[in-house]
Amino acid sequence: MYKILIVDDENNERMGLQRLISKYQYPLEVRQAPNGKIALEIMEKEDIDILLTDIKMPFMTGIELIEQVNKRGLNPICIIYSAYGEFEYAQNAIQLGVLQYLLKPIKLEKFEKLFNKVMEICKEKSTQKVRNEQLKKTLKSIEDEKYAQKILRYLELEYGEEKFNELEERTQEETFCPIIISLYSSLIFNYWENYEQDILNLVGQDTLFINKSDTQFLILIRNKDLTSKQISEICKTFIKISKNKYQSEVYIVAGNSCKGIKKLKEEYIKMSNHLDYQFFVSKSMFFIHNENGVIRKTSEMLSLYFERILTFAKLKDYQGMSDEFKKAFEYVEESEGFTSLYIKYNFSEAIKKCCEILHSEERMMEIVEEIYGASSIMQLKESIFSLIDTLSKYGNKQGDENRLIVLAKSIVHERFSDYNLNVSQIAEDMEMSAAYLSTLFKTETNQNLAKYISQYRMEKAKDLLKTTNMKIADVSKKVGYMNPSYFISLFKNNVGCSPAKYREKYFDNE
Repeated sequence: MYKILIVDDENNERMGLQRLISKYQYPLEVRQAPNGKIALEIMEKEDIDILLTDIKMPFMTGIELIEQVNKRGLNPICIIYSAYGEFEYAQNAIQLGVLQYLLKPIKLEKFEKLFNKVMEICKEKSTQKVRNEQLKKTLKSIEDEKYAQKILRYLELEYGEEKFNELEERTQEETFCPIIISLYSSLIFNYWENYEQDILNLVGQDTLFINKSDTQFLILIRNKDLTSKQISEICKTFIKISKNKYQSEVYIVAGNSCKGIKKLKEEYIKMSNHLDYQFFVSKSMFFIHNENGVIRKTSEMLSLYFERILTFAKLKDYQGMSDEFKKAFEYVEESEGFTSLYIKYNFSEAIKKCCEILHSEERMMEIVEEIYGASSIMQLKESIFSLIDTLSKYGNKQGDENRLIVLAKSIVHERFSDYNLNVSQIAEDMEMSAAYLSTLFKTETNQNLAKYISQYRMEKAKDLLKTTNMKIADVSKKVGYMNPSYFISLFKNNVGCSPAKYREKYFDNE
């Protein structure tokens, strides 16, 4: 449907033209104006596709109206109509960009011929407009992708480099609200474009999407100073969309709004430290980094902290145990509604299980008595951290853990092309929990197992690009990625260029 504005000081003339448009069933929404002044007011408020105007009118002639339309940068198809005596006057209007003129009284065949031509021009203009918008969108998408990948490289580096000075300058006045979304399954990438658009509709089209791994991505909501309450509502909606529309559970860590890339990096590091908690849950949940720098979640957190404590106990990682107990105490002190008996019971149960795992039952009852006899949370802390110090001094780490790491790596090397290979699957094959395996692998290698899988696949992809003439889509499937677009994006993130560019550079060097 297009819009036409009919301008004439005679109401009968306007209505007659409107009836002709209706008679020939042209897809036109009609607006009317009795003079040029009112016509300009309408055109400044609405997008008018066709301007059909008389010449002689009070306040402003049709020629003057078209001159004003041109000055304002408006671009309708202009048609004038006039009496026979104004014929030469009307002809002179062509130099103003007038498409055609009609003589009064209007002949039906002339009217129909002209408007058939006008409708064709409207369609061509609409098609060109769509093409231009698509081109702008494509160019913006490419620019955003380059910008996003540069940001990720900055965030992932332990220290900044001089080459990022330009990035720091560019982002000085830009505000980011970072949210990391971690998926429990990569199946959602089958519907990735729809999923991405749903998120953009929620948080704004200016948002940056950055792939971190095969199941994690970072989104940066730009130039919106969001409150914790607003971020919380966004996270809840993410979960609702993911579960109800795509049948996928998601794990979310959200940060505060921050200005500039340096502040964003500080926030990103704090957020990343809490991604490991995903291994202890199987349902959707979210964390929010509040103004005091405390990670909060809307539901009970103590059970997660205690699960992590037991995992570190199995690894005889006493520092890890201590760190998780500190987080548990911070959570308790920041929260409301806990009774002293509830706290004592939960912490004593955690200590009992730790002592059983570490074969230190002889101290267990002594510490439990101290916990229940504590008159303040400070005394409770002293008892627990004193026990951990003692266990740390006399604890002996077993030496058979490397064998498990070797086994995990061998599974990755053998099955990297399997789409379904992930930490949970490897842990199941090794008959242990995913949380235990993940923490063990990170402790022994200082690297996440999920990232190891991704990096190994990238190395295999590089080998295939150098030694075969496989299509990029086939290489993607060969190294375990169903979605070639996602593989290309992940390859760029890890290697710094697209697979095609990598192959081209390699053979150029050869």
